[in-house]
Amino acid sequence: MTAVLADPAPATDADRGSLLTRPPRLVRWAVVAAILVVALVVRWQFVHVETMDYRAFLSRWYDVLDQQGVAAFRSRFADYNYPYLYLIAGLSWLHIPSLIGIKALSIAADVVLAFVAARIVALRSANRWTPLGAFALVLFLPSVIANSAWWGQADGIYTACVLAGVLFLLKSGRERRRRNAVIACALFGLALAFKLQAVFVFPVLAWLVLRRRVPWYALLMIPLVYVALDVPVLIAGAPWREVFSVYLDQTDSYRQLTLGAANLYQLIPLSGDVTWVAYAGISAAVVLVVGFLVWSVVRRPPVTDPSILVVTTASAIVVPFLLPAMHDRYFYAAEVLSVVAAFFLPLRYAVIPLLVQASAIGVYHSSLTGDQGGMRGGGAGSVGGGGPRPGGAGPDDGFRPGGSRPSADGGHQAGNGGAGPGRAGGAGSSGYTSGRGDTALGVYASMMAFAAAGVVVALRRVVRRQPAATVSSGASVRAPGA
Repeated sequence: MTAVLADPAPATDADRGSLLTRPPRLVRWAVVAAILVVALVVRWQFVHVETMDYRAFLSRWYDVLDQQGVAAFRSRFADYNYPYLYLIAGLSWLHIPSLIGIKALSIAADVVLAFVAARIVALRSANRWTPLGAFALVLFLPSVIANSAWWGQADGIYTACVLAGVLFLLKSGRERRRRNAVIACALFGLALAFKLQAVFVFPVLAWLVLRRRVPWYALLMIPLVYVALDVPVLIAGAPWREVFSVYLDQTDSYRQLTLGAANLYQLIPLSGDVTWVAYAGISAAVVLVVGFLVWSVVRRPPVTDPSILVVTTASAIVVPFLLPAMHDRYFYAAEVLSVVAAFFLPLRYAVIPLLVQASAIGVYHSSLTGDQGGMRGGGAGSVGGGGPRPGGAGPDDGFRPGGSRPSADGGHQAGNGGAGPGRAGGAGSSGYTSGRGDTALGVYASMMAFAAAGVVVALRRVVRRQPAATVSSGASVRAPGA
């Protein structure tokens, strides 16, 4: 009894440290709620802005689905794959105004993206405030805000799926590793179903299969998920050739080395037919990826949490930097992954996400204050997609056999030489033209080049200096000096 009634022992320094690193659950959720409120307030400032992509494409797709319902899926009226169109169809069936609804989808993806980023960082740090910091950092990245609230684009959706896949790849080194690997590949399949740009990070899957961290059969989930999500439109009566050729048509639509992207081709002052440069860039990307995979099989560097994240980030930066026909938003996954990877690396590597973000801010500013910003709504009264649209918008202005294909990734970026949607060099042209932009885009491309070099240095560090003892156990370790 005396012991029960005695005064509690004074708190030690260790106890105080525990309270700082492990705050009460209620406090953590209050901080999360405050972060979310501020993030939504910031995004609300842009929610009524109508960009060219919204008026020319996204609102058209909404109108077609609103007017025709399920029957709209029997023909191609958009060049995005069907899962995103399902979401837009849901907005129309719920009678949610198109502008508000389309941006709400993207903003919701921002929240999921930040949450998954926090979950990944939580695997690295025992301090409960660190994941909260990652959550806030991703949610307030300028490129993330601009992509969703201002531009109304869907890049956050596929990137959230990619990041969730990475989370389960990290968990595949722990308990239930095979199940986690299968879930990871299913999430990568979901990402691919939303955007073709998800393939930029697929080399990490090849690497982990070769290193036997991911079983080969888990890769079957990628096509299974992709095909399963197309089954509803097949049932609705869509021709199977059109259903499964969406991405083939996208890759054949543009013949410029760069379309507003801050990649290598902003730094190459060439003109005329530069098809050989495009093929050289594709070859360089293939050689780098295959070379890394071969080196990894021969040298067998350890597979750790930092190495998985850095390999994924390196792929997301280097691949679009070298490939031709890249649009301004194709580094979106790199913009988020570089921030998450920085939590697993020494502080000096924070320069990588800083360079990537600086490049992204410049590119977004060029696009959103250029051609994209040339068509703005008139405030709240414009919600719903009202007002005239270019080219006499309507359901009949969608895909036409043998005609042009409207695209929300159209060739309208600032500084792309004034090229419009479609093939550069005229209909049916198979050659590439430069597409190189102004001096500012060259500066942003230089920043991305330094970021690519930095992530290659970080990759070399994590795959060559990690303790080899972690390979056999499959357990993750911290990067030295992180």
